[in-house]
Amino acid sequence: MKLDMQKILNLQNVDNSEFSRLCQAYVSLVSYWNSITNLVSGRDVDNLLKNLILQSVTPLSQEDVPQGARVLDVGSGAGIPALPLKFVRPDFKMTLLEPRRKKTLFLQRVVEELNLAEVEVVRGRLEEVNVKGDWDSAFDLVTTRGTGSAAALFPQIKPLIRSGGACWFYKGTAGPREANELKRSGLANVSLMPIDRALYVIIIKL
Repeated sequence: MKLDMQKILNLQNVDNSEFSRLCQAYVSLVSYWNSITNLVSGRDVDNLLKNLILQSVTPLSQEDVPQGARVLDVGSGAGIPALPLKFVRPDFKMTLLEPRRKKTLFLQRVVEELNLAEVEVVRGRLEEVNVKGDWDSAFDLVTTRGTGSAAALFPQIKPLIRSGGACWFYKGTAGPREANELKRSGLANVSLMPIDRALYVIIIKL
């Protein structure tokens, strides 16, 4: 899939002129913290700017997300795809949900050092959030990468999405199979976006 970065960057009334600088600063932070705690594999650090960041923002070249959208990233880990999405769309109101203490500390440090506005880091699990009910129908978009079966997770995610919103599952080579599983479960608005040979995004619209 050919990435149209100009379409992503040239969004009316959104100032993302800091995108490149923020990406470089983020890569530096990941590299430093990775020497202290295992955020990502060594290979992923090397490919972070070239691959993971671009993979994260690619869906924006085809999918319209409203300005000022409230976005939840489930299992944020080292911040992929949430932080690149924030860098390119600073208008997003981001919530990063991550259960592991070391990774939440890292995410909070990124938010502070890069002076990111309207980004909240929450330590917790999806099932804990659902029990509280504070986030019911609260988000325009929910994203997640590397967090298990889409068919198993979506019933927990669905109550958090507003009518007209969407969920993006970033998936490896299992993407086509998992998309078919979702369709067989009765979901009508499921599509599959190939990002590259090893990554797909399953898009579910409500």
